[in-house]
Amino acid sequence: MRDRTADAAGFSLVEVIIAMFLLGLIAVAILPALWQGIQLSTEQSAVATATRQLNSLVEDARQSPTCTVIANAVATKTGFVDGSGRAFSTGGVVHGTCAAGTAVSISLKAVQGTSTLASVDAIIYVPATS
Repeated sequence: MRDRTADAAGFSLVEVIIAMFLLGLIAVAILPALWQGIQLSTEQSAVATATRQLNSLVEDARQSPTCTVIANAVATKTGFVDGSGRAFSTGGVVHGTCAAGTAVSISLKAVQGTSTLASVDAIIYVPATS
């Protein structure tokens, strides 16, 4: 049989197993950070979806600013779904009284279960009818 030289020795099976074991330990150590990143991404997606929905309600009310449209914008609405398929609802209040020729302040919230995903405060001018 031929003797191996130092240049052609390569890695032994034990060295390969030890290297795989160390890589496995590193992967297990990184796993919690990866899982936390996925959860945070899901939460941020839900907040972004809720914020877009609230801003859409405000813009719809500003498109045709009447007291009826503003009351419909702050009324509780359900059936919205975020990116992960969880439902949330929107609702709000009108601060003060709504009258033609005045600015009306509204507050809207998007709620999922017992937690508030997003909230928006806006002022909408209701023009006087001519």
